[in-house]
Amino acid sequence: MKCFLNFCLAILISSNLFSQGCSDAGFCSIGNIQSNKDDTLKVKNKWSVFLTNGIGDQGVYVFTPGIQYEHIVDSNWSFQSKFTANYASVDLGNAVGLGDLFLSTTYLLKTDKKLKNSFTIGAKLPLNLGDIRNGDKPLPMIYQSSLGTIDLIVGYKAALKRFALNLAWQQPLTGINRNTFLPEYVNTPEAFEYPSSNDFKRKGDVLLRIGYQLIAKKRLNWNTSILSIYHLGEDTYVNGNVSNSPINIAGSAGLTVNITSMLLYTINKSITIGISGGFPIIVRDVRPDGLTRAFSISPELSINF
Repeated sequence: MKCFLNFCLAILISSNLFSQGCSDAGFCSIGNIQSNKDDTLKVKNKWSVFLTNGIGDQGVYVFTPGIQYEHIVDSNWSFQSKFTANYASVDLGNAVGLGDLFLSTTYLLKTDKKLKNSFTIGAKLPLNLGDIRNGDKPLPMIYQSSLGTIDLIVGYKAALKRFALNLAWQQPLTGINRNTFLPEYVNTPEAFEYPSSNDFKRKGDVLLRIGYQLIAKKRLNWNTSILSIYHLGEDTYVNGNVSNSPINIAGSAGLTVNITSMLLYTINKSITIGISGGFPIIVRDVRPDGLTRAFSISPELSINF
């Protein structure tokens, strides 16, 4: 309980200290890329429910619930699927929609007992094309429940005692989504606070996570990590009033670094509860994809069987 309270206090304090960041397009929470991935493959099936809360650009409240299922085939192979939805609300209105379907498989190499190596390959399939509107007015990407693209995800993890290293790459394959937001068409003071994203095309990301288990007991596990995400190029949009050619969004490429932490408590062999959170310490200049979070915090419940 003391560890739990300290963790919550740290998240609350950090949310007041930092104002932008995250930039996770979904790959840091699937397969072996997620910080709490168990490399021992002890259970056959696991259902998990996530209730992620965050604050985005211009104080937009974002609630992203998710359901994940994992099936352990044998001592080497596992399969994961994850389904998300999204609710966003602030000055331009409210937006609700289905998010993404993530499908992945993880292979744990047969190595010595000290060092565990595993690989994940997966895909993100959009359940929304990034075109949610408030009445007849288009909304910027922060309000959208999905980036609207099909993405390829590849990940690697090396775990040694309490340390873990994750490398991952997420690449959009279908490119442009169907968002039509241009601030001048909405023409309100609030709209001009958001970047243009008409015919938005997002570049890929690479990830590096270095994690450490602060507590590793039978029932209680507390890990923390430095999560770095590098956006591989400048995103683009189209403004027909200027040109029908894509316009680069200056400052949208570059590095974001976050501090993340997760606390898990095993109630019994069937039920695990947890809470995770994160906040940024280094950010990109512009994040038109709407993935900005001043902080995020996510309770979760897992059923093992």
